[in-house]
Amino acid sequence: MSYEEQQSDELDALQAIYPTEFTLFNDNGNRSTLDENELRKFSIKISSEFNENDEDDSESDKYFFFVFIDELELLFRLPKNYPDIGPTVEILSSSTNIEDCDELEIMDILNDMIAENIGTVMIFTLVTRTSEWLNQLKQRKIFERKEAQLKRKQEIEELERKKFEGTRVTVETFIAWKLKFDAEMAELAARKNKEMKKDDPNKLTGKEMFLRDKNLIDSDLNFGDIVAGSDDFDDVDVKVDESLFQDLDVNELTVDDDDDN
Repeated sequence: MSYEEQQSDELDALQAIYPTEFTLFNDNGNRSTLDENELRKFSIKISSEFNENDEDDSESDKYFFFVFIDELELLFRLPKNYPDIGPTVEILSSSTNIEDCDELEIMDILNDMIAENIGTVMIFTLVTRTSEWLNQLKQRKIFERKEAQLKRKQEIEELERKKFEGTRVTVETFIAWKLKFDAEMAELAARKNKEMKKDDPNKLTGKEMFLRDKNLIDSDLNFGDIVAGSDDFDDVDVKVDESLFQDLDVNELTVDDDDDN
């Protein structure tokens, strides 16, 4: 069978298999029936068959992956001595979610298959392999998106948990806190003393009074010795300032016997 006959038979089969996806071009890019002497050029649109909602029917996942559609249009050029010489394949168009690295991946796969199938018609085989790759790509991208969504959810939950967990206390953290606390208390006391000095420059603090007049300490100690050395508190010689009672009525100092009852 001649090259032209093999190519014509294959094109007829492809048009029957892909009636809406198959487009035939001439060299000028217009759709038409090609003459035998012209380079055969055509494209086939390939869509993924994998339904992303088959495994999980939750409403959130359906909404999240609703716009996730994979489609690829391959342009084939057949030389006159095809299939003894492989076809030229290029990507005519693709879905926006198919990245450049994905296109390079499928082109490497197709070029390897062309080299392996030299001598036989291979367009249907190439298209079938591309369809399988699209399904695998979609599953992979869906898995990656779900993993990213789950990771983000876990990160948010971890942040929320840490808000209520607080800082765990260790020996090191306690020592660091204690040093900081002592420094803050010392600064607060110094500031308070400074404010007291500012309000009354001549006013002494309790500590300053004891440091300046040590007799205050001795007076307290002597009073304690007097009380401790006496069997009866009445024996203690306590000086009374009588002037404090001059203006009082004597009757006010009388104790009513009824009150004792």
